[in-house]
Amino acid sequence: MAISHKGAQEVQTPYFRIDSTTAQATIIIGGVWDFRAPRRTLFALRRTLESRHFSRIVFEQDAQIDLAFGIFLKTHLHKSPEIQASEHIRAVLDQCLVSTIPPTPKRHLFRALLTSLGKWVYSFYQSFLDFLNFVGMSFYYLALSLWRRDIRLTPLLYHINESGFKALPVSLLTAFIVGFAIALQGAVQLELMGAPMLSIEMTAKLSLREMGPFILALVIAGRSASSFTAQIGVMRLTDEIDAMKTMNFHPITFLVIPRLFALIIVMPLLVFLADAFSLLGGMLAVYVQLGIDMGTYIDRVYESVSWSHFFIGLIKAPFFGAAIALVGCFRGFCIKENTQELGRITTISVVNALFWIIAINAVFSFITSRLGI
Repeated sequence: MAISHKGAQEVQTPYFRIDSTTAQATIIIGGVWDFRAPRRTLFALRRTLESRHFSRIVFEQDAQIDLAFGIFLKTHLHKSPEIQASEHIRAVLDQCLVSTIPPTPKRHLFRALLTSLGKWVYSFYQSFLDFLNFVGMSFYYLALSLWRRDIRLTPLLYHINESGFKALPVSLLTAFIVGFAIALQGAVQLELMGAPMLSIEMTAKLSLREMGPFILALVIAGRSASSFTAQIGVMRLTDEIDAMKTMNFHPITFLVIPRLFALIIVMPLLVFLADAFSLLGGMLAVYVQLGIDMGTYIDRVYESVSWSHFFIGLIKAPFFGAAIALVGCFRGFCIKENTQELGRITTISVVNALFWIIAINAVFSFITSRLGI
């Protein structure tokens, strides 16, 4: 049967059939197989080709194919059957090199998930080892600088001012607000339980031991870790670090040690001030909610809160500062490619610094609870 195409040229409808009269099945193909071939017929031929229940393909005398059908045929042939065809059809099939291209492997979701998980675990493991190596080198050069007494005072004071004193306004305001909020909630709940005075003890212990150092460290991490990463990252992008190495200036000695030592020194002072403002916020909340004056609040804190809570919070401070400085500097050295990498690594730096602060605080809480302090 023939159909007309655009009213001008008659095109014979493509067809195929399976001849099973012989010992080996044969696919017989006839008609014109080109881009106008019906999709349903192509799907049926595809299923037949993929079934592999044949050994020969015979093109009848009226068969005509184009290059697209030749590619289609060789793509779905999973074995090499005997092909009987005219010279023209054989020439078209010889031009189709698709048979040499392996089929696209099917994507398995579970295998892809396992592969992604494995890559992430390996990347995390490698990054953790690099960070441990960086921490060891940093403390080695810090100890070496202290032993030789060649700490560079000018950059040390600069970073104490930039990373510490300039962060005081936002740090102290945050400590005051958090102390006020915690004391207010504690006062409300304990007043309902008939023990309003316990809110003073609870607020003071929590501020000195946990919230003062912890909140301050979070603020400094968001401010200084990103700053350190961006500064060192820009130096890597502009090849300043390579220039330092060329001039025999060790990057850790000149870039990491001043920042690390500065935060170790200044964090205890900042924690002391943050504790004071946190207690002031708690005192204001207790006065607003319970009407307890300043003198009573101070006396109650002095009687019920031991100095151990203050010193525990103070001891955490250098560890928080060291973690912030090391993470910020380490991530800065990880920047190698472009400015887009700078923004991505800076974000990772802040997240990593916050994680280490939380982890260090949890370790201190576990140790002090075990020791009964």
